[in-house]
Amino acid sequence: DHLMGITHVIRGEEWLPSVPKHLKIYQALGWQPPQMAHLSLLLNPDRSKLSKRQGDVAVEDYIEKGYLPQTLVNFVALLGWNPGTDEELFSLEELIEEFSLERVNKAGAVFDIEKLNWMNGHFLRELPENELVDFLTPFLEKAGADVSNAEKTRKVILAVYKRINTGQEVFHRARIFYQDSIEVEEAEALEILKKDTTQVVLEGFLQKLKDVDQLNMDNFRQLMKEVQKETGIKGPDLWKPIRVALTGETSGPELPVVIDIFGKEKVQDFIRQVLDKYVG
Repeated sequence: DHLMGITHVIRGEEWLPSVPKHLKIYQALGWQPPQMAHLSLLLNPDRSKLSKRQGDVAVEDYIEKGYLPQTLVNFVALLGWNPGTDEELFSLEELIEEFSLERVNKAGAVFDIEKLNWMNGHFLRELPENELVDFLTPFLEKAGADVSNAEKTRKVILAVYKRINTGQEVFHRARIFYQDSIEVEEAEALEILKKDTTQVVLEGFLQKLKDVDQLNMDNFRQLMKEVQKETGIKGPDLWKPIRVALTGETSGPELPVVIDIFGKEKVQDFIRQVLDKYVG
């Protein structure tokens, strides 16, 4: 510490018993000791000491799971310290400006993983588009997704990033864009497929697809208007069967976005699969 010019040594309270020995070493060497501060232990939600046996404790573990560096800095800064306000989100520059040892708590700080996830989701959604795509693409690739088409990868990430909190979650939300078959397991989605109007909508939409060479956001909306006009079916009974047929779920990315990424051939294929497996 002395040779590196360290002025303040800030460490965990488990080092307190070693302070007298360290001071004597400085005294023996004729060096001015640094200022020393000892922080309270990090605790699990059950108030036990945070340890490797009960979960991840290393920064590398969280980086690997897709937590941003700025999230970890912000989150750790708030473990045992507060700015005296309700503010919880800080840039590094703001933390440097606000932080003071005087506001560090003596009680142990609970490591709240839900708060960490919320915070990471916030910083993730604040990233510029290019940084967001660069950050999430390796997580898609690691999960087995084909990321060779950069434009498709960008569209996929922009379609799902608002529904994730960590990089590790991105493939779960994006998997429909990489599947060759559709499975419907959600109870509400299965109920939608049982409705009499569902078969009418899906078959009507398939028929309309024959009139277009390519499927995109704009002509998808027009085709759906035509299906509505010809069938008299509207609202959720019109839109939800299409969503379920393409995603297997009742919620998710905007349908025109899904359509744009899928393209005509995959849309036709998935709707036919659903008609064969679940409808009628």
